[in-house]
Amino acid sequence: MSRIFAGMSGGVDSTVAAALLKDEGHEVVGVTLKLWDEASRCCNLEDIQDARQACFKLGIKHYVLNLKDDFKKSVVDYFIKSYINGMTPNPCVICNEEIKFKALIQKMKENNFDYAATGHYARIVKKNEKFLLKEARDKTKTQEYFLARIAPEEIKSIIFPLGDYKKSEVVKLAKNFGVYVEKPESQEVCFMRRNETPFEFIKRNSDISMIDKGAFYKSNGEKISAIKDSAYFNYTLGQRKGLGISAGRPVYVVKIDAENKRVVVGDKNEVFARRFTVSSLNMLVPQKKSGFYAKVKVRYKQKKAEAYIRKAGDRAEITFKEPQFAVTPGQLAVIYKADVVIGSGFIE
Repeated sequence: MSRIFAGMSGGVDSTVAAALLKDEGHEVVGVTLKLWDEASRCCNLEDIQDARQACFKLGIKHYVLNLKDDFKKSVVDYFIKSYINGMTPNPCVICNEEIKFKALIQKMKENNFDYAATGHYARIVKKNEKFLLKEARDKTKTQEYFLARIAPEEIKSIIFPLGDYKKSEVVKLAKNFGVYVEKPESQEVCFMRRNETPFEFIKRNSDISMIDKGAFYKSNGEKISAIKDSAYFNYTLGQRKGLGISAGRPVYVVKIDAENKRVVVGDKNEVFARRFTVSSLNMLVPQKKSGFYAKVKVRYKQKKAEAYIRKAGDRAEITFKEPQFAVTPGQLAVIYKADVVIGSGFIE
């Protein structure tokens, strides 16, 4: 049997993951990360207490790692900087890459444990002596998109016990193990207050001047109006609702010009793109050729679309077979072969 560090958030998924591993006879230790004092989920005081209680019920040890400083530098500062630079960040991806798995694996190695485990819905499969990151069985919950930045050399040290389960089955297991806790579904950004906008968060957590908030412009350069209740960095490519302007027809954000503090709006067809570049390539499955065909997602909920990828160092140019909606700078493009993640890069 193995010795396993299990990431525990206090929720049903991570608790069942730890319970399954213990039930298989492994030595399991629960680890909860303290990341942000005002967190709405994952790492606030209530969740830490829930994780501790779950570990008590399971009869396993529980530890808390304080990574608040690292989280502030790697995730929150990145979040703020990205928006101010006119990009749309993906903090969950960065947190998994820079904080959660890095911390779990480091502590795993320091304590001579064999694996790190979490309650993510994804699968790691060994094939021909290689470890592959794959979609989970539950396609409505699968989270491999957010895990595509894990370092290739670390995949062999990670376990996802829920990869072959559906969410409904996990809830039943939690009740059978006696650890079911009903909690609301989490919002996308854990460190923002509920219903808070990026503008409101940035205003609270940075010293950026809010004097010139920017303005809305048409694609032809004509000014529509000044931005009154937020700022240019509160918007994202493809956004239609919540613009607060009257254009006589539905309009979408087609560009964020951070340098000139402009939010450019236009027709829906202007938001589609066929070719774009990505940087910071993380190839989980190396390809023999610099150019190859695969499928790509540029958003978590998007369907995979056929594309041609041409690599050049740690960058790549991706060309979709059909134009895709809102290929957004700052977001992650994940490259697939069937249900296997072969790489990812950040959209420029």
